[in-house]
Amino acid sequence: MRRSSTLSTKLLKSAAAVAFGVALGLGAMAGQASAAYTPPAKPVSIADLAQYDAMTGVTISPDGKHIAALIAVKGQQWPVISIWDTSDLSKTPIWIPSKTQRIDAVEFFSNDKIYFLTEQPITGYDGKPTFIRKVYYSDLEGKKIEEPFRITGTLNKDMRDAMDRGVSASIFNRNLYDDTKVLMQTVDPDDGAQKIFELDTKTGKTRTVALGSTEFNYVAAGVDLATGEPLIKEQLDTVNGEFWYKVYIKDKATGQWVYQPPLSYMVKDRKLVSILGFDTDPNQLVVASNLNGDHAAIYDYDIKAQSFSKEPLFASDRYDINNVGFRIDRAAKKTEIFSVHVSGPAPTSSYLDEKWAAAQKSIQASFPGKNVYLTINRDTYDIAVVEVEAPDLPPQYYLYKDGKLQPLGAAKPWIDPKTLGKGEFVTYKARDGLEIPAFITYPPGWTAEQGPVPLIVMPHGGPWARDEFGWDGAGWPQFFATRGIAVIQPQYRGSEGWGDKLWKAGDKEWGKKMSDDNDDAAAYLVAKGVADPKRLAIMGYSYGGFAAIAASVRPNSPYKCAIAGAGVSSLQRIGNLWGDSHIQRDIQGKTVDGMDPLKNVDKANIPIMLYHGDHDRQADTEHSRMFYAAMKAAGKDVEYHEIKGMWHTLPWHTEWQEESLGLMEDYLKSPKCGLIK
Repeated sequence: MRRSSTLSTKLLKSAAAVAFGVALGLGAMAGQASAAYTPPAKPVSIADLAQYDAMTGVTISPDGKHIAALIAVKGQQWPVISIWDTSDLSKTPIWIPSKTQRIDAVEFFSNDKIYFLTEQPITGYDGKPTFIRKVYYSDLEGKKIEEPFRITGTLNKDMRDAMDRGVSASIFNRNLYDDTKVLMQTVDPDDGAQKIFELDTKTGKTRTVALGSTEFNYVAAGVDLATGEPLIKEQLDTVNGEFWYKVYIKDKATGQWVYQPPLSYMVKDRKLVSILGFDTDPNQLVVASNLNGDHAAIYDYDIKAQSFSKEPLFASDRYDINNVGFRIDRAAKKTEIFSVHVSGPAPTSSYLDEKWAAAQKSIQASFPGKNVYLTINRDTYDIAVVEVEAPDLPPQYYLYKDGKLQPLGAAKPWIDPKTLGKGEFVTYKARDGLEIPAFITYPPGWTAEQGPVPLIVMPHGGPWARDEFGWDGAGWPQFFATRGIAVIQPQYRGSEGWGDKLWKAGDKEWGKKMSDDNDDAAAYLVAKGVADPKRLAIMGYSYGGFAAIAASVRPNSPYKCAIAGAGVSSLQRIGNLWGDSHIQRDIQGKTVDGMDPLKNVDKANIPIMLYHGDHDRQADTEHSRMFYAAMKAAGKDVEYHEIKGMWHTLPWHTEWQEESLGLMEDYLKSPKCGLIK
């Protein structure tokens, strides 16, 4: 495959258009008003943000004949699975509810089967409450629901308990040229070894294809789609006391596994080498890598020559290009790149297929300034589900068929987008000159002439994560914005997805330069006249909660108050937890260092509110309990709220959202903060 310079340019322009489309609209409002800004009389209510989405997770069957989604139904405790016939959307859909478990997600397993994920509260091995997620399969009418491939037999109690606490089977690869076959995988509960087996979706029969070991796993993207045989395996090995990620590819002629040095690297170097699949030529792989620069690009990799293409197939000098979509032609037994994905401010896809490139352009023109995502059926590639969203637009869903859009529903139809604040993507310079991306959400109708408003700095979780320029699943930016508060979400050093330099600049800078970036975000908006320097606050969740906790004990804090949700407070506690895993310690544990808030409570200089779910085992509830106790003992201004039943990650239950949003609103209204009048 040859590099397409034209496509690379188009991808860059597409990403930039999504990033700046809304910002241009905001600039056009300048000069419309000169009076001081007045927040909306009716901000988005807590109930509107907390209630379950009316529709979410819309997906389409491989043949395009059915659509599945989760919908909120009056009288049902949890969202239910709903399945429509795409030939006639007016037909009453089939509902598959659950009275005992909340269903989190649904996907098509085959044309006549779905699989869905449920959540189950349990008591963990340490006696603390937590939860697990389970996978179930069903026919399209919900008449036969089962937990597939459950291991039975003479397992002892501990082994049975282990199986009850995890997913028993998952899809490994479903792109085989024989569309009646799907590769599945399980993990041996005794030693963690991987097992790959083939499932016949018509008969339900299975056969073992490959067995991993405690030393290596097979790579899903490295499967021979004609035979189902895994041809690529990965191994973690030690060389001279250092952990290495090693890749081996099977030589089909000799049956030997050949080590591939260019695809391998020292774990602590944290290089991106992601095998995406075989190119049209079976001797070539498509690989995403940042080996040759700051940003990930797409390369061809010659297996026999053990070398990357000299030039990338697709690249951008501004954003990562770290994935592609493949079109599987089962009749011709051929695979080719179908789409290219750019990690811009909002993720974008560009289609190489002329038909879908034209369709995407047409659909995008119908929703200017919004993010448009297509989910195309993977058998015939002739029908798609379309999701449209933006920072000021909760997701809306459509069916694209025969060149026409048919509305399916919306996540939060009770929220009027016209009442929401506009978003903008910006970059600003940190105090040491590093360029930091950020997202701003302005209060509805605000213009520069109306003068500065309160500001919340909202760092994301992770920290190895990032925000995107779109609707926020927790609803926090609009919750604050519609109450008259501007929000900035800094993509501080240590954030992933913005290039290698920004990511690694966060190493060992917890509470130090990473927090400087948050403070510099506030200073940036103060200097621009957006933020009132006397009404600044910081709010974050998970790592963002750590950042808020750190802000409360950093000297000369610019904030009037802080709010920390599920925050980490002790770097020592994280180190002890990760110390049990050599790999985790080598990959990320060594990067966690800096200022430990728990050891600096004597320096606390602003009030802080903590909240944490009692079922949270990811950022363990003990972090908030310990920090609260230490702050109280030191006579500092702190309050703590523990939310019963709540765990760490989305999707949260309505009652948890209502309680946490209410706590934040009350605290921001209190004299301690005073950001909401």
